[in-house]
Parts: sequence; C-alpha cells; structure tokens
Amino acid sequence: WGDRSSSMAALRAARAARLVASGHSPREAPLDAPATMSRLARGVGRATELVMRRGAGSRVETACGQSMLDFTCGIGVTNTGHCHPRVVEAAQAQCGKLIHGQVNIGWHEPMLELIDELAPAMPHASLDSFFFTTTGAEAVENAVKLAKHATGRPNVVVFQGGYHGRTHLTMGMTSSSNVYSRGFG
Repeated sequence: WGDRSSSMAALRAARAARLVASGHSPREAPLDAPATMSRLARGVGRATELVMRRGAGSRVETACGQSMLDFTCGIGVTNTGHCHPRVVEAAQAQCGKLIHGQVNIGWHEPMLELIDELAPAMPHASLDSFFFTTTGAEAVENAVKLAKHATGRPNVVVFQGGYHGRTHLTMGMTSSSNVYSRGFG
C-alpha cells in the first residue's frame, strides 16, 4: 500500500497546482466530482451529483457556491440542522476530552450519563437494558439477533420496499433498491 498519507498529499498538491494554473483558487474551485467519484467503492447510491462543502441550519452550500435547502436533513442525522451551535460546542468539548471510548474496552462517562438519563424515561420497568451502536445497520443486525434468540426461529420477515443498511445481512433484507447489493453476490 505504501505511504497513503504522502500519496494523498501529493494528489492534493497536484490538484491545487492545476487549479491555480487555470486561474482558480484551490479552496474555491469545485472538485472534479465525476473523476473522484469513480474511485469510490460500489454499493452506495446517490440521489444527486452535488458536492456539498458546508452546511448551516437547514441549508447546504455546494462546492460551486450554490445554496440549497436540505430537505433530507442528512437523512435524519442532523435533526437540529447543520452545525447547530450547541451541537458544535458539545462535540468540540467532547473531542477535547476523549474522541472514542470503545465500549468493549471500558466505560466512558457520556454513555453512563446517558443511561442514567434514559432509564427513568422508559415506558416499563422491564425495559432496563441499553445497547448503543454507531450505525442503523448495526442496530438492525442486533435486533434480528435478539429476535431470533427470543423466538427460537431462524428467519425474519421483511417488507418489500424497505431499506435496512449496507452490511451483508441488512443488504439481504433491503428491497428498496438493488444498488446496495448489485454485483456483491
């Protein structure tokens, strides 16, 4: 593989030189999205060819400087809007303390504090265990694992048109589009 970081730096420097030679500022000129996108692995569908540079509130700005209303809200990830000041402040504060406290290595305070906050809000006393994941696909996979364990049954039912993720199991459960699994077996 070689030294990937120096290779990437060399590619960025070459791109910047080409842009300056063509009269553009390397920070302002749009990326060559089609050429760059051709290097991305298959299995990720895109609704547009837009290259987003930044976001604020409900708007995003493209690499070409076009401001657009983000109706997808980061597919539900940015419910407070892009770069909400309180979210940015909280993320900056946490990154100054601990960026990733792997839960199978040890506990970390924010997770324990969240459990203490969530426990009283549960609708029934029997709902007293929490499981945190980093992706929706991981949550789906664990829900399937728990359902199979609880029922003793080997299969699950999924509805046509559903999207469940891009892991091997969740691709097999997704029927909304074959772009996620096409060519992968």
